[in-house]
Amino acid sequence: MEQPDIQMQLVVSAIVIAMTTFVHGVFVAAAAAVFRASKSNASGVLRFLRDSAVLVLIGLWLIIAHAIEIAIWAQTYLYFDLFETLEPALYFAGASYTTLGFGDVLLPDAWRLLSGATAANGLLLFGLSAAFLFDVAGRLHLGGGKREE
Repeated sequence: MEQPDIQMQLVVSAIVIAMTTFVHGVFVAAAAAVFRASKSNASGVLRFLRDSAVLVLIGLWLIIAHAIEIAIWAQTYLYFDLFETLEPALYFAGASYTTLGFGDVLLPDAWRLLSGATAANGLLLFGLSAAFLFDVAGRLHLGGGKREE
C-alpha cells in the first residue's frame, strides 16, 4: 500500500473513533437500561450482595466493550497491512488504547498518527466507563440511605 497522507490517517482515525464510541454508547445504554429495570427493595446483606453483583457485572460488561473496541483498532491495523498477524495488532492496540504504550511494538512511521488517536480514544472511553460506574455507585447509595428509584 502507498504511503498515506496526514488527511488519510485523520479520516481513518475519525471513522474508527466514531465506530468505537458507538459501540461503547450501545454497551453503556444497555447497562443503564438493565440497571433501571432491575429495581429491588433488598436490604441488609441481600442489598450488599445485590449492589456488589451489580457493580461487578457492569464492570465486566464495560471491559467486554473495551475489548471489542481494541479489536476494532486491531482489525483496522490489519486492514491496512500494518501488522502481519492478529496477535501483534491486538497487543499494540491494547497497549495504545490503555495509554500504556510500552514501545516494544510500533506502527510503521507512515501510520504513526493512528497510535495517538488510539490512545485518545481509549482515554475518553475509559473516562466514560468510569463516569458511568461512578453514577451507578451513587444511585446504589453504597454509603447507606435509600436507593434512588
